[in-house]
Amino acid sequence: MRQTPDSLNPRRALVIKLGHIGDVLVTTPVFTALKEAWPGLAITALVNKGTEAMVANSPYVDEVIALKRDHAGLPAEMAYQLGLLRRLRRARFDLSLELSGGDRGAFLSLASGAGLRVGFAPKKKHIRARAFHLLADARGTQNHVVETFLRQPRALGLKPGDTALKLFPGAGAQAKADSLMAEHQLASGGFAVLHPASRWMFKCWTPQGYAALARRLGQAGLPVVMTAAPAAKERELAARVLEQDLRPARVINLAGQLDLSQLAALIAHARVFLGVDSAPMHMAAALGTPVLALFGPSGDKMWGPWQVRAEVITGECDRRPCGQDGCDGSKVSRCLVELAPERAVEALESLLGEA
Repeated sequence: MRQTPDSLNPRRALVIKLGHIGDVLVTTPVFTALKEAWPGLAITALVNKGTEAMVANSPYVDEVIALKRDHAGLPAEMAYQLGLLRRLRRARFDLSLELSGGDRGAFLSLASGAGLRVGFAPKKKHIRARAFHLLADARGTQNHVVETFLRQPRALGLKPGDTALKLFPGAGAQAKADSLMAEHQLASGGFAVLHPASRWMFKCWTPQGYAALARRLGQAGLPVVMTAAPAAKERELAARVLEQDLRPARVINLAGQLDLSQLAALIAHARVFLGVDSAPMHMAAALGTPVLALFGPSGDKMWGPWQVRAEVITGECDRRPCGQDGCDGSKVSRCLVELAPERAVEALESLLGEA
C-alpha cells in the first residue's frame, strides 16, 4: 500500500532537480527540511552533470547522481539510461521529490518506484501529473523560488525551520582559495569579488558601470578579484572591464581560472560580492557574503539574493521584469545598459557602510 504523508517514515529519498547551476543551489533548503524532519534519512540528489558542485560535500546530501547528457552514440546512451534506471530501482526509495517540473524528471521519479512521489502540478492539464501521488502548487509569481520549492516539503506536512541556502566548497577548494589569497596578499574579509557576467549575456551590465564600482572599491582600499566562467563570452566581458580606467583599484584577474567549488571558497572570504542575476550571486548568498546585484529583465522578487545582506539594483522600465532575452530580440537589455553607474555606486556605499 502506498504511504501517505501522515504515515511516512522514510529511510531513503530521491530529490530530482534538472536545471542550471543556480537552479540547483536554490533548492538546497529542501534538503535541509527533509533532514530536519528525518535526521537519519539518506538523500540522493539527481542533478544535471556540471551542477553537482552545488550539492557535493553537503552534510544534507548522502549521494549525488550527475545525469549525463552527452554520449558517444546511441548504443552508449541507451546503455547509460538503462543503467541509470536500474540504479534508481535498486535504491528502493521510500520518497521522491521532483523539483524540475518537466517531463524527464517526472519520468525518472516514476521509474524510481518510490513509495510516495511528490511533484508540482502542471499549469495546464498534463499527463506528467500521473507520475506523482502528491502535487504541490508552483504558481505565484510574487514568491521567491525558494518558497516555491519548499511547498513540496510542506505538502508532506513538514515545517521547515532553517531555510537558508547551503553550499559547501570542500577542503580541496578551500586549500586552493587559501593559496590564491596568500599569493595575491588578500586578507579574509579584505577584498571584493566582481563577477560581471552570466550564462545569459542579456542579464549583464556595461564594462563602464563595472569599472565605476571597481574604482570605488579601490578608494575604499579593497582589492578587486575579477572572476568569470571559462566560457569565451564571459571572459571577453571581463577583459573589456579590465580595459577601462580602474585606478586606484588593484585588480586580480582570475576570470576563467576557477571551478565552481574554488569560486565558492573564494567568495566565502570576500567582504562583498558584486554581480548580476547569476549562479555566483546565489553562491554568495549561500555563503553569507554581502551582495550587490543588478537585475534587468529577470525578476528580483523571484530570483534575488536569499537571506543575505544585499543591495539589489533594478533597471528602470515599466515592463520589467519582462523575462525577455533582450529588447526586441536584440540580446541586449536596455533597462540594464542604460542603468546609471551612480546608482550602483551609491548602493555599494550603503553595503560597505553596513559591513
